[in-house]
Amino acid sequence: MTITWTLTPLIPHKDYTESEKIVLLHFFTNIDKNIYCATNNLSNQLWAFLVWQYSRSHVSLRDRFLKLFDDTQKMFEDGKITKEDYISVDELASAIKSNNNPKLEIFEKKASDFLYKWWVQYGHNSLKDADRIRYVVEWVSQVFTKFIEAPFPCLWDFQEKSTRYLEFSMDKIVFPPELVWTKYETKAKELLEKLFENYKNMLPIVRDFVVKNNIIDRDEFSSEWAYMATLNAKIFDITRYFLPNSVSTALGASFSTRTLETHLSWMLSSPLEEIRTIAQSMYEEWIKLSPGLLRHVKANDFEIKRKEELANYVRKNFTNENLPFYKGIRDSERVQIVRYTDIDNEILASLVYYNARWVFYTFEECLEKVKTMSQTEKEKLMELALKDRWEFDRMPREIQHWAVLAQFIMDFAAYRDLQRHRATKQLRQWACGIIGYDYPEFVDEKWMEEYKAKYDEVMTEVTAFAKELVKEYPYATEYISAFWNLVSTTYEMDYGQVAYIAELRTTPHCHQSYRTLTQEFFRQFSKIAPIYSKYIKADMRAWASRKEQEEKAEAKRKKLLGE
Repeated sequence: MTITWTLTPLIPHKDYTESEKIVLLHFFTNIDKNIYCATNNLSNQLWAFLVWQYSRSHVSLRDRFLKLFDDTQKMFEDGKITKEDYISVDELASAIKSNNNPKLEIFEKKASDFLYKWWVQYGHNSLKDADRIRYVVEWVSQVFTKFIEAPFPCLWDFQEKSTRYLEFSMDKIVFPPELVWTKYETKAKELLEKLFENYKNMLPIVRDFVVKNNIIDRDEFSSEWAYMATLNAKIFDITRYFLPNSVSTALGASFSTRTLETHLSWMLSSPLEEIRTIAQSMYEEWIKLSPGLLRHVKANDFEIKRKEELANYVRKNFTNENLPFYKGIRDSERVQIVRYTDIDNEILASLVYYNARWVFYTFEECLEKVKTMSQTEKEKLMELALKDRWEFDRMPREIQHWAVLAQFIMDFAAYRDLQRHRATKQLRQWACGIIGYDYPEFVDEKWMEEYKAKYDEVMTEVTAFAKELVKEYPYATEYISAFWNLVSTTYEMDYGQVAYIAELRTTPHCHQSYRTLTQEFFRQFSKIAPIYSKYIKADMRAWASRKEQEEKAEAKRKKLLGE
């Protein structure tokens, strides 16, 4: 079997022609692995375009790149571009083979020499942030993606395959090596198969009922494309919760070199074999691009030792005989604001302080001054600062001081989306699955009776197994849990990030699970910051359709294609 550098086989692709091989190896570091990098020949702009398309495509990013040539050929044949703007794979391969651009080579050498001197020899770490390493990581578990997407500090970007646009298959399950040849192996595999069987069986059933009950009204849509995109998103939103966390996915990710150095060391120190294997593979690909610029990329003994000792201490000194079990969970139980301070006064004091250079008030003086103001005066000051904020304007930087600490109990699928907020500080507990599960929307409708019965059956079984497995394999337990199992996590966010999350994650195109979660968080926040919260544009409607979002996307698509 071909070694793919992940725990799964190589994604299926067509047999490449010689020209295709030349082109692919010019822009990517290999053509036979599930872990590969974009080389410096691939522009950042084209990379962004590719990963955006890739997140909604079944094929690998390499094959998606080749499809660009098919797309441009069709545009040329349709008369939408000229001969001068069209290049075939064969033509590009010939240009690459001729290597007729010595000026570019000289420039690249100068840049490499400069970076080596100032980056490595003189230890100017800030230059590392100017270098981006771009990865494609394919057919890895959902468990792994939560690791790669959690660097510290949080300087990264990524696009992961969507669960609301793509169907998943059982042959892409990643089984944890930690459970092979153990007493749990057979039962774990049975449960994974059962979860996936229900996922596949429920897709046509849910589709049939969503259509028959007119959950998405076709007459409200201006195009068939927007209607089908909205319909499919809703169907996958409901059925995806049967998916186990071990189902494989793929993503494109990029890091600054400074972040990647520490992040790979952390991943190499993981207790999970999949994480360590892929981290080592990422290092092997990275060294092809920056062989003279790598330092300190190895397992961190400090991290390994302290993690083990802390785990032993907690097991010995902390017990919970009454472990909570949720079978469905009310919004008010899902969110708890743990710590906050005098929010409205602090924001107002920051506004005054930042704009008080003419009188030179200290921050403490600004805060004391604000506290003596009447409620009417405070409201007028907040209005002056925020009344003209447009839809896409971020909250001003004066509002970034201090933070709210909140704990969320959410389903794993919701966590996949909310984890993306890099400006927050996050801590997630492991042992996914032991405290129960939540339900998808419409679960109490009569047409969802069959779904709910099957769902309760398998999720009760998964939770019971997770409680047993976690005693011996607390980390591997995550592979056996499902998307709808509950996890506990904390988010610490400044007041500007509160607004960003509340506005972004309550919009109609959001998944209903984290949308209602964010709405509940905003309700609680509004009680402790009544003046400031008036200027946060959260969408608090009970239910909203993706109709507007998909129709906007369709209009943009038609404009770009000249239709």
